Amino acid sequence: MWKLLRGFSLVSSKIVATFFMVIFMMLLGFAFFPDLLNRLSDFTNWIEGNIRDPDMDERGKFLFRTLVNENTIFGIIMTLIARAVVEFIFWISGVLWRLVNPPEEKDEAPAPKPVGDAPPTYYGN
Repeated sequence: MWKLLRGFSLVSSKIVATFFMVIFMMLLGFAFFPDLLNRLSDFTNWIEGNIRDPDMDERGKFLFRTLVNENTIFGIIMTLIARAVVEFIFWISGVLWRLVNPPEEKDEAPAPKPVGDAPPTYYGN
């Protein structure tokens, strides 16, 4: 149960880190790479243009056009990039932690020996 809780806490911390990483990356993009963000926006517009008219009824087309737009696609792409950065940071942190704190060498206990004339599957305590 503790391993499950620890796994959920790690996943939750990565989700929160991804949220802040998206905001941080967008701020850096607006400050230092506005041309790159314009190209990414053009790319999302191109994707949207290719999937703009799906074969649906009018209500489906309305919902599709409302939900699938360039802002949605841009947000998904930014979230995926931010998640990759967060996973890389967590991986590097784990590697550095193991480098600084190597696992301790444990002495292995000797293998138990059979008792008397018992078959080798029955060992004494």
